[in-house]
Amino acid sequence: MSVRLLVYLLGQVAILSGVAALFPLLYALWHGSAEVPAFVAEVLLVMTLGEVMLRVGREHPQKMDLLDAAGVLVFLWPFASVLGALPFWFSGALDPVEAMFESVSSITSTGISLLPEPHPFALEMWRSLIAWGGSLAFIVLLVTVLPPVCGSFGLVLTYEKSLAFSPLLPRMTRAAIRASRIYVCLTVFSTLLFWLAGLGPLDSLAMAMMSLSTGGGAGNPLYLSRQDPWLEVAAMVSMLMASTSFVLYWQAVRRRDWRNIWKDYELRVFLLLLAVVSLMVGGHLWYTGTYNFADSMRYALFEVISFSSTSGFMVAPVADWPDFDRFVLLLLVFVGGCIGSMTGGMKIKRFLILFRMAFSEMKRTLHPHMVMDIRLGGETISMRSVTHILCYFFVHLVLFYIFAVLLTLSDITLPEAVGLSVGMMSSVGTASGLYGLETFTGLSAGFKATCCLFMLIGRMEIFALMLWFSGRLDRAERRW
Repeated sequence: MSVRLLVYLLGQVAILSGVAALFPLLYALWHGSAEVPAFVAEVLLVMTLGEVMLRVGREHPQKMDLLDAAGVLVFLWPFASVLGALPFWFSGALDPVEAMFESVSSITSTGISLLPEPHPFALEMWRSLIAWGGSLAFIVLLVTVLPPVCGSFGLVLTYEKSLAFSPLLPRMTRAAIRASRIYVCLTVFSTLLFWLAGLGPLDSLAMAMMSLSTGGGAGNPLYLSRQDPWLEVAAMVSMLMASTSFVLYWQAVRRRDWRNIWKDYELRVFLLLLAVVSLMVGGHLWYTGTYNFADSMRYALFEVISFSSTSGFMVAPVADWPDFDRFVLLLLVFVGGCIGSMTGGMKIKRFLILFRMAFSEMKRTLHPHMVMDIRLGGETISMRSVTHILCYFFVHLVLFYIFAVLLTLSDITLPEAVGLSVGMMSSVGTASGLYGLETFTGLSAGFKATCCLFMLIGRMEIFALMLWFSGRLDRAERRW
């Protein structure tokens, strides 16, 4: 593993973080708010650190091997989280542990906020920026270092015939710039939707960034207080865009044909799932007398899209809903959106492949000599890919159980621990709110630190961490 290359890439992250901090700094200067020193310190410290790291890593290799890519995935999110936590700490709004929790929650798009109400808009803008930047980083990694590392996740199923990947840094840079342009265009479109729904320019931009990054949990009061159908429509469209595989946007731009997006098999299954579950939840809410028919369908559709996209926005007090509806939403959090999207969870395509494999094995039991292929949307899935997905599913479940057990040691109930465990692994913190856990301020520093760890693991994809550790151990053994 090239340390110089890793330092150089993390230095670029530091420079970009410093540039992003200029926007809330300018806002704070314009309005004369008390957060000016915090953002001045952030810009100076982070930009200086970034420049030093760029100089240290200047003589880096121009090619990235597998262990280098895994190292980037492992160190990027913690490093960016530390940089993002500084303004929350410097401003005095949060202590160091809480500031780190706030930053990790935003960057991983988990959406839990510890900022006291009311809090300055400059800090809200910073939280939106790092949430948006976290998803942008995921998109950049998706078209650069994720495919060689994360074939075990099933990503290769979608991308091996769609994009050409190269370990050469100049080609990776060009791919990253192209992906960033697409993501910025989606953000502009989402901002326009929120502006047309009645929000101001800055609020529209903030909500667009939170919706596209699927980090919306902390924005719940906006929808609960306004009860504006047009605002909800804007949010649902943005969340659906975030739930769609990014490679479909890539193909649409490259081929200049957006109609191909609707031909994707996984996306069609995802939309069908949303429609069926929305009708099921809405019908049950109406049957139990929770709301009238119109409100039942309206709230059900919004919450199903919100939790399927792992955004966690709430337009109604979901914690007061019947147990059946809350459990369905929790299952949607575990599933997530399309593979290659900004959402968390296991992803639709992995579950489709696992279901096809189970059906295939049942038929093979009845007919032992039958040769069967696992096909999905006209694509043949290799048994190696199926094995990788099974391994990922097992590791994901093990981590879920470990996290739930650790959480039960704190002063929360078992349903709250289960909801929070699913939410942290799938990057939707408000999943714990399904069972009444609405605030984290009174919980211990150790609890918050544990949550930070599992939020980072859920975002970086656990196999990258395993691959990096195994590579380091293997090289240590060879040296001995």
